[in-house]
Amino acid sequence: MELAVFINFLVALALGSLIGLEREYATYKKRGHDFAGIRTFPLISLFGAITAYLGGIYSIWIFIGGMIIIGVLIIMAYQAISKVSRKQIGITSEVSAFLTFFIGALTFYNELNLAVILTVGITIILFARSFLHQFAKKLQPKELSSTLKFAVIAFVILPFLPNQDYGPMGIFNPYLLWLMVVFISGIAFIGYILMKWYGEKGIELAGILGGIISSTAVTTAFAERSKKTKKIYLALVLGVILANAMMFITTLIEVFVLNQELFWKILPTFIILIVSGAVISYLIYRKVKRNSVPGKIELGSPFTLKPALKFGIFFAIILALVKVSHFYFQSKGVYLVSFISGFSSTDPITVSLANLSKESLPLVIAKRGIIIAALTNLAVKGGIALWLGGKEFGRLIAISYAILIIIGIPLLFLI
Repeated sequence: MELAVFINFLVALALGSLIGLEREYATYKKRGHDFAGIRTFPLISLFGAITAYLGGIYSIWIFIGGMIIIGVLIIMAYQAISKVSRKQIGITSEVSAFLTFFIGALTFYNELNLAVILTVGITIILFARSFLHQFAKKLQPKELSSTLKFAVIAFVILPFLPNQDYGPMGIFNPYLLWLMVVFISGIAFIGYILMKWYGEKGIELAGILGGIISSTAVTTAFAERSKKTKKIYLALVLGVILANAMMFITTLIEVFVLNQELFWKILPTFIILIVSGAVISYLIYRKVKRNSVPGKIELGSPFTLKPALKFGIFFAIILALVKVSHFYFQSKGVYLVSFISGFSSTDPITVSLANLSKESLPLVIAKRGIIIAALTNLAVKGGIALWLGGKEFGRLIAISYAILIIIGIPLLFLI
């Protein structure tokens, strides 16, 4: 037997042990029936790996036979436990055991990443039993309806849209446009769930997580929310500013990966902007704590497609302008392209300038282009907050971003 195969068998045992440990703990805490535990699950996983190994050497029917045997044993065990307990019991442990058999098979086929991901996912689902049951009990009809709507736009419509450019210079991409709609709706949806479970603190968490994907999407989603839940507009403002801080950080990461020389040029400017944003966030955080409204937060529908569609159209128009400007001006219009690019996203221009500055573009021009895009993006998000958000929400965001822009403009030339 090759060493790699032996190692995969050990991995199968380890992954099965993780699921078995959770099931053993659940039985100890009286959260599940005594079906299998820390010893049985790793053996089931190893059985899956061994039958896959023998099936590959001799016949696939050995693996199929192993699958049938483990299925029959699980059914017999369930019937025996049901007979002894004389009451209706769930089949969560039994289904987990059957899946553990295939996890073992995956390890033999060297699909270790998939096996690990599935194992961790299964273990989390098993451990989160109480949370999931409570979540289902608290679910309202409008929330279930919104979940289904979001699933349709994200997993039914999006995969069938063509991911290719249409029109002159490829200015229209249906998949990219709808992807932005999904992003914005998803941020709103995640923000709703976190607000439901954690109150105002959930908004801040949603802002940080959403800012990694799209700070503009967070701004759009939270602006719409600020009209429906006016009492927590301060927490929504804080969430948007934190999302923007994540935009600064992700820009630095992109530059560092692509061009470290440019990274050291741009780092001082972004540190000043991040620190300035942190000071503003702290001041707003103090107001959030002081003006926090106790009790239940009244939430509207978690699915906000209308503002997402508005921003999707806006994004498509700006993206078309960026492509046209880049086609006609090329490197001579770096600052203009950076300015226009900031209307939609800082990522495309950041990646382009970081790559170009490794070859022919001067570092100072690349640095200024990225900063221009970031400051323009701030101005655009301030406009979105004023346009789509509540009065107080939009005013605070606009003032906060105006301060950052005033700080950032001199940094274009001083550092």
